[in-house]
Amino acid sequence: MGSYRNPNSIRSNGVSKVKARRSTKAFCLAALACSTSVFISLPSYAQAGDGAAAEVLFREGRRAQEANDYQVACQKFAESQKLDPAAGTLMNLATCEEKLGKLATAWEHWREALDTLPPGDARTAFAKGRVRELESKLPRLSVVLTAADATDARVFRDDVELGHASLGAPLPVDPGPHTVTVMASGHRPEKVSVSMAEGEERTLEVHPGAIDDSAGAPEASAGSKNLGWVLGGLGVVGLGTALVTGVLLANTKSLVDADCTNKVCRTPAGVDAASSGEALLVVNGAAWIVGGLGLGIGAYLILRSEPTTAPTGLVPSVGPNGAALSYRGTF
Repeated sequence: MGSYRNPNSIRSNGVSKVKARRSTKAFCLAALACSTSVFISLPSYAQAGDGAAAEVLFREGRRAQEANDYQVACQKFAESQKLDPAAGTLMNLATCEEKLGKLATAWEHWREALDTLPPGDARTAFAKGRVRELESKLPRLSVVLTAADATDARVFRDDVELGHASLGAPLPVDPGPHTVTVMASGHRPEKVSVSMAEGEERTLEVHPGAIDDSAGAPEASAGSKNLGWVLGGLGVVGLGTALVTGVLLANTKSLVDADCTNKVCRTPAGVDAASSGEALLVVNGAAWIVGGLGLGIGAYLILRSEPTTAPTGLVPSVGPNGAALSYRGTF
């Protein structure tokens, strides 16, 4: 395969440069006639790419291609094309992609190069021939989404997302393995692998994966667990208060028993003790209620948010030989 060299440039689009001789007067008149915007735009155009670097990369790609190192050659041509696009670079890139078996990618680049070539370019006939030959070898894969209710489903072929218009259309792909992935809210990702041969046409039906029972649950579970910890903490405070007030109640009762008889206290200290004892009794009772409820409800919410495990103990089961009881658990 040739390098598609043009007499003027190895990477040229095929436009020859003609030097015209003009008189100084004619040149000045032409310069004055030119719009100033043209001269302003020239520096920005020159900065848009790097022609010198692109040329070096192109030549390195040619050397790699001649050494049958097509992987490196494609990388060099692709970078050269990125820095300074040219039809010759695209044609060489397409050639090494063919060698790597990337027929759909090569076909696309041959078509792009063909559109870039100017009328009358000697390379046009050859490029058309490559487009026709590759088109006959292209595998075509139609991906059909079978779930009609999956309106929000997203379908990916390898790293390319297939829009609604692409689904069901026989799209060209490179020969070899491909992975189609379906993503839908409330469903687990569904992946289907397919391998395409040269010239093969296939329709692949895909659908969203199984319903994801955990979808949306983590946030609710985390909220319940956090609330459980809060209530549990409140329960601990309640129990602590109940224990402290219980001790104070015991001391107060001792003072009341020593100073008061038949609800009549002999000293002001006894009267104060009896009064505070009534208040402590109310606080103690409320603290026991808050502590018990807080710990109970908190523990329930925390345990409910934990992942469920397999049941343990005697579990009934039905098999081909009849009903049976089995024990599940760990020892």
